Amino acid sequence: MYKFFLYSMLMILYLGLAKALSPSELGVQYLQNEKAFSKVIKAPLATAILVDTHATGFLIKTYYQKYRVISGYDSVEEVIVRTSKEFAKKNLANIGLSLYRRIDDKEEFLPLPPGSLYIGNREFGEWKMNKKGDMKWRFNKSFKNFPKYLGWGNFRPTEEFYQQMRASVTLNQPFYGLKNEFGPKGRITQENFPHFFKDERMKKVEMKTLLIEYFKENF
Repeated sequence: MYKFFLYSMLMILYLGLAKALSPSELGVQYLQNEKAFSKVIKAPLATAILVDTHATGFLIKTYYQKYRVISGYDSVEEVIVRTSKEFAKKNLANIGLSLYRRIDDKEEFLPLPPGSLYIGNREFGEWKMNKKGDMKWRFNKSFKNFPKYLGWGNFRPTEEFYQQMRASVTLNQPFYGLKNEFGPKGRITQENFPHFFKDERMKKVEMKTLLIEYFKENF
């Protein structure tokens, strides 16, 4: 009888705290899935790069994602959206990638390296041969800061990179680079989006987990 009473009290406490401590979403747009990007991003030439994702709330979690939105000739901005648990979990493997691209009325949702919208577009840059004889993409002076915005670091895509990326698009397969340089396990992403990979982010223990462990040990 005592255990049943204790169990009931814990459940009431669980639900009460969950309701009281669930964060407010006022003023934050909701992104249920990739189809909702068009409601958040209005520019006719834009790419959205997933730079961070996290959950808040004591017991009932609310999921958020942060995107770096580069709108062609417009300014660069970072946008935080609330999202579904499913969409947040699905894209944990796509940190640092472009999840949305729009060219006029055409939309693309395939996860690709950041900057895929601009590579090969003569309005933004051109192919140049380096000292090793490799053809690499270089942005025009007007867009000289794009590598920084895109999280490239010292990386510059080669023609081979570009061709392989286009082949992946044809096959409707995500592309993480010739050597998987992009994504949560990729060297370039880890170097240029370090906040996501801080050790303390991996050490959080949820109250829900503690309650589950308690019931396993005592009931």
